[in-house]
Amino acid sequence: MENSASATQPGAAPIVLRLRRTLIWVPLAAIAVAVIWCIAAASVFDGPNSGFAGPVMAVSGAAVLVAAATFAGYLLRPLRLDVDVDALTVRLPTWLAGRIDWDDVTAVTAVAVRTGHKVRRFLVVDLRSPALPYISRPRSMYRRLAPVLGRAEGAHGLCFEEQVFDFDAAGLLDVVRESAPAEVAVENRTVEPAESPWEF
Repeated sequence: MENSASATQPGAAPIVLRLRRTLIWVPLAAIAVAVIWCIAAASVFDGPNSGFAGPVMAVSGAAVLVAAATFAGYLLRPLRLDVDVDALTVRLPTWLAGRIDWDDVTAVTAVAVRTGHKVRRFLVVDLRSPALPYISRPRSMYRRLAPVLGRAEGAHGLCFEEQVFDFDAAGLLDVVRESAPAEVAVENRTVEPAESPWEF
């Protein structure tokens, strides 16, 4: 996997994965919390207990600002997939684009997972080696979902959630089929949801 500042490859088909409207409040709330922290921090640093409270506010503020920047990225620079005959490129909102050659991809699958009466759908990309940062949403979601899908322990991959991003996992397979080599399995398995005791 290579990192590149440019996610667009010649002939690439870009797919923008925007947050669903029901989740827009999450980045807005994170930004609001960051603004409130800035206002509170100014009064703390100017107060009589600034020697103790100042460092505490600084440490907590770093986490608040990182969270706000990450969530704001989903509004200002949505997650994007670029698919071409050479590679699958994933552009995270707050990270350089990750270019994954098709040689590193074993399968791209649309899957469904049932928990009780709820059925959720995902686009799963199985890889031979790790791609994207360890804490990134697609990679961490794959680690959570892999045991339910019967993947081997330590398997690598990415997972994109329909419940979070506004896209159709099964429909996106048509775009992948046009560019992926024959060696990459492209399957729609949403008609037979996997059972899971955990809700994703």
